[in-house]
Amino acid sequence: GSVSVSTSNAGTSGVSGDLSLSTGTASSGTSGDVSIGSGSSASGSGGNFAISVGSGDGSGGTFSVVAGDSSGSNTGGAASVIAGSSSSSGGGSLSLASGAGNTVGGAVTLDGGVGTTALGGSIAISSGVGTDTSSGSVSVSTSNAGTSGVSGDLSLSTGTASSGTSGDVSIGSGSSASGSGGNFAISVGSGDGSGGTFSVVAGDSSGATGGAASVIAGSSSSSGGGSLSLASGAGNTVGGAVTLDGGVGTTALGGSIAISSGVGTDTS
Repeated sequence: GSVSVSTSNAGTSGVSGDLSLSTGTASSGTSGDVSIGSGSSASGSGGNFAISVGSGDGSGGTFSVVAGDSSGSNTGGAASVIAGSSSSSGGGSLSLASGAGNTVGGAVTLDGGVGTTALGGSIAISSGVGTDTSSGSVSVSTSNAGTSGVSGDLSLSTGTASSGTSGDVSIGSGSSASGSGGNFAISVGSGDGSGGTFSVVAGDSSGATGGAASVIAGSSSSSGGGSLSLASGAGNTVGGAVTLDGGVGTTALGGSIAISSGVGTDTS
């Protein structure tokens, strides 16, 4: 039979009663666990488990899952949300979404924890391994703009460093043991105003040499090396210019420019 635990509805005035389910504190040792779960089924679907928070004409009710703190030398409690696996079909999906709004939609924030005397907590997002086939894709994008307005910005950056080297940013496609390596493409949006700009700028230095910038085509151990093309855009009036400038040297020589063809080790 079913079991129902609930408080009664409020009358014509007042609020409904609270519902509290908790174990007691412990003066020593581990306090009591709380276990809530639906039953498994030998020949059907497992029972669902639903937690819903009340709506209101004021703010909607909040929903919080907070693991326990630790005041000793141990780590804080872990919090996990894991979809179910399947031995014969697809694994369960996991969705994390903020609420829609009549004005601004709700934000989604993923924060690694603060580390006072050591590193802050890391964040890892990775797609699943396909043991016999392909791995899953990862897509990070902002949504299209509505009937008015602009699309959202996308920012990927590491933090500043008070001492030492700031964090690296590494973006790359994977290699292949028996096929072509993955392509890497950066495209800038077009518009009926000016097209978007594309800039690669190495870091400045106040005490040493500025950072280097390199664009190098791939080599091949069995065929031709990759080509490198640098071209400006065509125009209905004037075509775009190509400029190669050596850097200004304030107290010494300006930067040189060298253009040389490749060496043919066995030929020309």
